Amino acid sequence: MRNFSLLAMAFALILVAACAKAPEIEMQSSQAAMQAAVGAEAAEYALGTYQMAVDTLKAAEAALKEQDAKFGLFRNYGKVKQLFASAQALAEKANAEAVAEKERMKGELTGMLVGTQALLDSANVMLTKAPRGKGSKADIELIKTDLASAATAMDQAKADFEGGRYKAALAGLTGIQDKARSILAEIEAAFALKK
Repeated sequence: MRNFSLLAMAFALILVAACAKAPEIEMQSSQAAMQAAVGAEAAEYALGTYQMAVDTLKAAEAALKEQDAKFGLFRNYGKVKQLFASAQALAEKANAEAVAEKERMKGELTGMLVGTQALLDSANVMLTKAPRGKGSKADIELIKTDLASAATAMDQAKADFEGGRYKAALAGLTGIQDKARSILAEIEAAFALKK
């Protein structure tokens, strides 16, 4: 009778092991963390950590498929759970890094918007004082066109900033500043020629 109860216990343990469940909760948690990272634009603002999270999640999903394909008695989801937990932690880290980077860029761009507008205003003022005479009318018209184009680009940069598209705003503002400096240099050269 004792052998029978030991055999029954061993059989019960085998059944419990065979019924090892896939780590559904860990998988869902890691996928939710990944979606949050996507929503925070981690692929754009925290690319390194985000890519590690993506790679770890893919590895976890591959390990899950591998374990699911095994006979029930031989399934072991320990490593799978660890991979999903790592993917979740990395996704959460990428999310936090993206939020912090966006806040940093927002602060930087706030000052850059003011500085860029000041450059454009300065170029417009200098243009009104630019020397006029024979041969300069076409140059002045070209500068006016460039300034109008820069003003349109400034409106787009402001819209990008207000829409939270900070990298696009940064690229736009950098281009506008370069254009405004170039215009100012042209006007200063015209003053120098006049003298």
